[in-house]
Amino acid sequence: MNVNLKNKAYQIIKDRIMTCEYKPNTFLNEASLIQEIDASRTPIREALNKLEQEGFVQIIPKKGVMVTGLTLQEINQTFEARILLEPFIIANYMSALDDGMLKDMQIQTEKLLQAEPSPPDFCRLDDEFHRKISAACPNKYFTEMLAHIYDQNQRIRLFSGKDLWKRHIEAHKEHLELIHYIRNGQKDEAVAALTHHLIKSKEAAIKTLIEKQIPVV
Repeated sequence: MNVNLKNKAYQIIKDRIMTCEYKPNTFLNEASLIQEIDASRTPIREALNKLEQEGFVQIIPKKGVMVTGLTLQEINQTFEARILLEPFIIANYMSALDDGMLKDMQIQTEKLLQAEPSPPDFCRLDDEFHRKISAACPNKYFTEMLAHIYDQNQRIRLFSGKDLWKRHIEAHKEHLELIHYIRNGQKDEAVAALTHHLIKSKEAAIKTLIEKQIPVV
């Protein structure tokens, strides 16, 4: 089997799941995937098997491949992990965060708040910022776990769309506050600000998904 075709199929399908082009709880048609991705059945199935291992799809015997749903349990678990890990990274590795990167993120955030952005613009910058914080951690097990969590969170953000519009704006203002504390070496304040930011983001995500009548389990 061509490994490049498997990787290509995997990345295309994963990207479409993360951006909610393939919506939660919908079935994927294998024949359509073969045609859309221009790959044979074997790399498509290998890609789907890998995505199942990562929790993005569920292969149901005699029914097909379903995009994993977004549940309140999933939201609770992802944010529980983030609230434990991200403030820990700030508390222990804040000095590893590059000031030039932080200044660039501050400028991008200020420009975004002054413009007329769409939800995907907010989602992209939010995702980038949190991944850069995670990158400061030398513990590969933490960073691998967070990378997977960020992929799932990206799906939550984009699925919510404009329902989280006010939260997008508040969240980026909180990013600016967090950047201020980090750049000024105020570790305790930065840890508290990031914890508060994640708790508010969790509350907003849960509220939106309840309104969309997402199942609890």
